[in-house]
Amino acid sequence: MTLDALTVALADRYAIERELGRGGMATVYLAQDLKHHRQVAIKVLRPEVSAELAADRFLREIRTTANLQHPHIVPVFDSGAAADQLFFVMPLIEGETLRERLEREGALPLGEALRLIGELAGALEYAHEAGILHRDLKPENVMLSRGHAMLADFGIARSADTPGDDRLTRVGSSVGTPAYMSPEQAAGERELTAASDVYGLGAILFEMLTGEPPFTGPTPEAILVKRFTTDAPTVRSLRADAPAACETAVARALASDPDFRFPTAAAFAAALIAEAPPAARPAPTVDSRSLVVLPFVNQSPDPDNAYFSDGLTEEIISDLAAIKSLHVISRTSSMLLKGTTKGVPAIGRELGVRHVLEGSVRKAGNALRITAQLIDASTDTRVWGDKYGGTIDDVFEVQERVAREIVAALGITLTSDEDRHLAERPIEDPRAFELFLRARQEMRRYDLASIERGEELVRQAIAIEGEVPPLKALLAWGKVTRVKAGVVADMSGLDEAMVVAEELLQAVPDAPFGHSLLGFIGYIRGTMPEAIGHLRAALEREPDDADAIFYLGIGVLGCGDIAAGERAAARLMAVDPLAPLTWLLAGVVHWWKGEAEVGLPKLERGFALDPGNAMIRWTVGYTRALVGDAAGAARDAAVLVREVPNMPYTPQLLSIVQAMEGRQEEARATLQGVQLLDAHQRFHLAESFAAAGDTERALDLLEEAVDGGFHPGDFIATYCPFFESLRGTPRFEAIAEKALRFTREFVASGVAP
Repeated sequence: MTLDALTVALADRYAIERELGRGGMATVYLAQDLKHHRQVAIKVLRPEVSAELAADRFLREIRTTANLQHPHIVPVFDSGAAADQLFFVMPLIEGETLRERLEREGALPLGEALRLIGELAGALEYAHEAGILHRDLKPENVMLSRGHAMLADFGIARSADTPGDDRLTRVGSSVGTPAYMSPEQAAGERELTAASDVYGLGAILFEMLTGEPPFTGPTPEAILVKRFTTDAPTVRSLRADAPAACETAVARALASDPDFRFPTAAAFAAALIAEAPPAARPAPTVDSRSLVVLPFVNQSPDPDNAYFSDGLTEEIISDLAAIKSLHVISRTSSMLLKGTTKGVPAIGRELGVRHVLEGSVRKAGNALRITAQLIDASTDTRVWGDKYGGTIDDVFEVQERVAREIVAALGITLTSDEDRHLAERPIEDPRAFELFLRARQEMRRYDLASIERGEELVRQAIAIEGEVPPLKALLAWGKVTRVKAGVVADMSGLDEAMVVAEELLQAVPDAPFGHSLLGFIGYIRGTMPEAIGHLRAALEREPDDADAIFYLGIGVLGCGDIAAGERAAARLMAVDPLAPLTWLLAGVVHWWKGEAEVGLPKLERGFALDPGNAMIRWTVGYTRALVGDAAGAARDAAVLVREVPNMPYTPQLLSIVQAMEGRQEEARATLQGVQLLDAHQRFHLAESFAAAGDTERALDLLEEAVDGGFHPGDFIATYCPFFESLRGTPRFEAIAEKALRFTREFVASGVAP
């Protein structure tokens, strides 16, 4: 069909202006959408392609993909047939294709390549969750606009891929592109999985990093022959500055067997983020006095004695973490390495530490045998090692000896306080200590059932050990967590916890317990300068307390101090790089900067580490809503409704999803009767009421949140999409200016570290 004929056929809807470009299967035209008064791009399949496709199948696939709503997927506005030619309509994207960028510049900067691939992985993960594969990933189908990547042409490859039909090959087109097609797709397999798109994503990243595809050749046939007969070059053979782990991740994505690839695009992205260079995430500094304590291996005849080896590991970590000149990876990250098959050098690189302590425990009856050795991860050589024998009554003496031997091996001189700390045993009974550890883990999950289980475990430990400070503090922390999770009707638990905190300050002033509790309580009540003072005091006493660092970071971000929040996130990443809450803090930093899509893969990594954590699921769902992924947010909200319906964050997310889907009245009904406690909850409920169309209630809650100490000024004034309907109104602008003023005052005060 000529351009004139096409113009006439579409004249009632679109005014075609000129051709923008053409490819193997279609031509793209610039046009005016007459109904909506906007410029669009119309992709018209070539006549010979349209003639060979089943129009109903094509339009059905386009309708399916038109439901994909994700910030990194080019949306479909319209589709149809015009005089026997098939077409679909997209927004006109300002920018260029990745292919054009690669042809102009060659390989991209390392950090930018990893960031862009993370955005594409997020788009693919979203589509895969909806049951849609792309099938034709290539740089030509990646648009670069304002520094971000967007995937185009979902559905075309699927509609062309008709079983038993090779007519498209005969007309000169191909289903997929040889340089980026997975081996199973190139072999004609029909039942493809997400791993097929992972292959294409790996091939695109390979080219972004090296400037060329993993397989090249003069013809498509030559490329396919190479793929099936040789391995792709390694990334670092073509780009020396690529991290070793990045090379490993790309090689796995390009594995010939789909079972050996990453099963999901999110898993591929997470592997890259975990090993990203400084441009993508801050890398921990490696110094000679940094170490991780691997979980001691239980070699006892009874596997139930694992609690004992875990307890010993925890105590050694606690002892060493109290030495200020020594950087020790936190227990959460350490325990995630239980049973790891990674070598010591790999662990050192992953965690950014110089030394690794490993050991084993054998307990038979009352007899005990412990071995330990300290290894230099940079050279994989032993620095120190020893064996200890005795009875169960000797265990705390052994752990003290191990700690002192390590201090001596690293040339550290202890202060008098540190020397005294190594001799102290706040919890002396191993059974009580194991119960304490289990209780603390339960309470970090923020749902009522977990909190109640944690409290019962603490009570069991107290029955064994007595009401010693760590157990007394953890029981009080349960009261604080109930308020923070919104599973109680009032904040009286904070008053009870404050009494305990003051008692702990009097009883053990050199311990972090009282200050930590008061910091957490102040965070919830919105008295941030006071809360930060206590959290800083707690960290002076226990520098690697991951919980205190986390709440310090969340608190300063809520006050609008993004720089301080980023410093806290970097500190937590260095202390506890494998913990779920570490990745939560690293991800939410990007909310306040107006780049939620950058933080989403980090949050998804944290969620993958603890998929049962209700607060992390809410955080992921809320972030998906921020980036416009209503379907993804709806899936998270459905799980929260099923598992933690009484948590106030559950109706908050559900109502936002309902509003995004155009069900404002239903959203308002969802919000009726929601329990309101702290300023953080009021802020997020203000978003929900704004999205649901209840302007006055939204403004009331927003002002209460700001006055209550939660005032991320830039996010309120500029970035939060749910306040868009309020912007420009006098009351909202006054509240936003107040939040900005509070933020400026907070930053200028220098309270945040």
